[in-house]
Amino acid sequence: MTLDSDNEFGYDFSAEEEELLLQLSAENNNVPNNAEIAAIDSVPERHDSLHPQNVAGGTSSTSGVDRLQTGSTNNLYRGKAFHQLDTSSGLPTPPPALSSIEDVLYPDLSKALKDLKPKPPPESESSVTPTPATEAIEADPYDDGRSPLQRFRSYPKRPLTVTDLTSGAWCELQYWYTLTRLPGGRRTRTAAMKQGTKVHKKLEDEVHTTVQIDIMTKEDAFGLKLWNLVQGLRTLRDTGLTRELEVWGMIDGNLVNGVIDSASYENPNPEFEAELSSQESDTTGRQSSLTDYFPPKNTNQKNDSGPKIYLADVKTRGSFSPVSNAQIRPAKIQLLLYHHFLSDMAAGKLDFFKVFRRYGLDPDDTFSDTFIAQVGSLHDEIFVDASETETEFTQEHPPSSFQSSSSAGPDLLQYRTLRELVPLVEHEIELTFPHGEHSLGHMLRVQYVHRSDGREIDLHDFPVSRQALETYLANYMDWWKGKRDARGVDIEEAFKCRTCEFASDCSWRQGMDDEMLQRARAQQKIRATRRARSNAA
Repeated sequence: MTLDSDNEFGYDFSAEEEELLLQLSAENNNVPNNAEIAAIDSVPERHDSLHPQNVAGGTSSTSGVDRLQTGSTNNLYRGKAFHQLDTSSGLPTPPPALSSIEDVLYPDLSKALKDLKPKPPPESESSVTPTPATEAIEADPYDDGRSPLQRFRSYPKRPLTVTDLTSGAWCELQYWYTLTRLPGGRRTRTAAMKQGTKVHKKLEDEVHTTVQIDIMTKEDAFGLKLWNLVQGLRTLRDTGLTRELEVWGMIDGNLVNGVIDSASYENPNPEFEAELSSQESDTTGRQSSLTDYFPPKNTNQKNDSGPKIYLADVKTRGSFSPVSNAQIRPAKIQLLLYHHFLSDMAAGKLDFFKVFRRYGLDPDDTFSDTFIAQVGSLHDEIFVDASETETEFTQEHPPSSFQSSSSAGPDLLQYRTLRELVPLVEHEIELTFPHGEHSLGHMLRVQYVHRSDGREIDLHDFPVSRQALETYLANYMDWWKGKRDARGVDIEEAFKCRTCEFASDCSWRQGMDDEMLQRARAQQKIRATRRARSNAA
């Protein structure tokens, strides 16, 4: 059995039996499918043929029989209390009469009670009601009533990260368990994760040289982030490639932080991009048009001039098997978020002072002398003149497209605070993205390599889709805001449970086991009904 098998739990229903079960379950209210999964999987890509899933809504409610039974019980209790009150009031009670007392105090409810009894199902139906596998968590001892956003990502705790917003694409319930049950709300680092970190570190060292800087204050720490951003942008302009580029953005008024694995001037798949662009005029009768993936062509030709910057992410695997849609889904969302944040930064929409406030930073607090001295000692390495280190890439492109900030480099004494550093950062962003958000390409790439030796396993190229990202976030942020409980995965993706450290205590798996047992009982009743009909015929 493969990891992606749809028969993960050993169901062996025939097509006819499955049809009967579907008819039975149609009367039950199920938890709606995740709309964001359908949105992300519907983004076209080179290797996958994806189609949106049907989204069925519904909420569980008490049955009409249960409501009537509850109401009738209350009426009986009220009748009994009234009888007791009448007896204890000191007033003379009517003489006992075999008919009148029973008629007045205890009315004959036999007919009503008979009507309230649930009717047995027809022979062709089953009375089994499966429990939805993704039912909300009941009586979770780790739930203190606050939303995950308030509890884990509100000041003074760190803001949301891209990892926070992509983990739900794998399993919301697993991430809820991670936040509430593991120290610091972080996943337990495995040997595979450590090996993957080594691969990423090796790729980063091919582009950047790491230097140790002493941090004395939290303003120093964030100042170093901004200097690294400046250096990353300059490296991108000078060499055509940068790695580990940190970005910030806003989602529903909440700050989100992430680190882009790779930004390059190399189009990952120009043929695929041209193919998708050529189909813009052939969108009649489709559920979504390619304008959802590519922005409308701007009449201003200068927005289309110059090279574009493309984002990519490298994922490590220990297997050479093909990557399934469920496995690639979080990576797609990750890159869509990176593109969204970097586009806003390129367009000048990010307010760095809001970022400072969220982290509790004083933009006017002077950097420590140690920090200024150490960064100053790297002056020549950080602010190098592009004309003196002209590379093969810069020789192939006009100098105006990759101009450096200055030949001499800025005076570090001009950047002693975060407030003084912001104009430099904004200037470097403007140089790197001269046409704002239009300087970014609209193709994204996920590259899978083997964690042992870095050999390439698979490539997935897909276009930017703002619609898919918005659909996913609209649903997933409801959980972060406490509007709904975390959900487990669909049964088709139950293979994820094999590597989950919470599998033994997972409420979703327990619900799935109960549902499987009830379906087995339903199958037995269906077979018994068929045998009875066959014998009667």
